[in-house]
Amino acid sequence: LSAKVVADGEAAAKAYHEYKEWCDEASHNAMFAIEDATKQKSELEARISGYSSDIEVASSKIEELAGAISTSEADVKDATLVREKEASDFAASEKELMETVDTLTRAVGILEKEMAKNP
Repeated sequence: LSAKVVADGEAAAKAYHEYKEWCDEASHNAMFAIEDATKQKSELEARISGYSSDIEVASSKIEELAGAISTSEADVKDATLVREKEASDFAASEKELMETVDTLTRAVGILEKEMAKNP
């Protein structure tokens, strides 16, 4: 019976020792995992900070470009109005000049006829 108790005690001690080694190894692995996760967290936070500043710069640039676009659209609208007025003025001047040329052409024709009659 004593041998059985000793054998059971040795088996329990061996099981305890194996369990303790497993716990130590699991604890050691967990500590490395925590260290790696902490490092990764720091790196990711730094990247997030960098991306946040990139977003701010891009947002600023977008606002700047939106302002430039608005200004350009207003300039185009103003230029279009000027061009339309100039085109209207040109059309009126051209019509007047064409009428004058037509009148002069008819007058030259009449003068040529009259000069041909009375040389």
